[in-house]
Amino acid sequence: MARSKINEYFKTQIDELRLFARETHVTPIFKLDTTSFNEEDMIDDVELKEHVIIGRIFPNADIFKEGAFQIQIKIPPYYPLNPPKVYFITPIYHPSVGKDGEFYHELLLKTAQWTYKTSLLDVVKAIVERINETDLYYSINYEVVQEYAKNRSEFNRKALEMVKKHALPRN
Repeated sequence: MARSKINEYFKTQIDELRLFARETHVTPIFKLDTTSFNEEDMIDDVELKEHVIIGRIFPNADIFKEGAFQIQIKIPPYYPLNPPKVYFITPIYHPSVGKDGEFYHELLLKTAQWTYKTSLLDVVKAIVERINETDLYYSINYEVVQEYAKNRSEFNRKALEMVKKHALPRN
């Protein structure tokens, strides 16, 4: 794919995220805050580079529904052939989020479910779905997984404490 086609594709993906965030007939699950992609990136001879998208997710799971969580999506130079990496900027206590904020999901693994047809909207939906519905088989934080599986009340207490301390307002 030529650079201009890749950049055009990426711009379409960003536009899709913006439009999705504006939908009013559903409870919002994502709002785009900023992106490093700009019109200069549409020029043919611009070097391929990493782009960053920052937005907020709005989970509806009991523990997490009281706040919004800012995430960073790092788009690699050869997107969509390579999957993005996702990090939580807002601290969250969850089995799928590492101590450094890295989010783990099988969709984002090039060797697992990632395909070049996976859209950024698919990624955002997968993030929110995983926060809402924990999957212990696809987790990154072993200690939190153990607590979630063996002492749910303690997990819930710690997760809620993090929400109250760090989550952003939902408006």
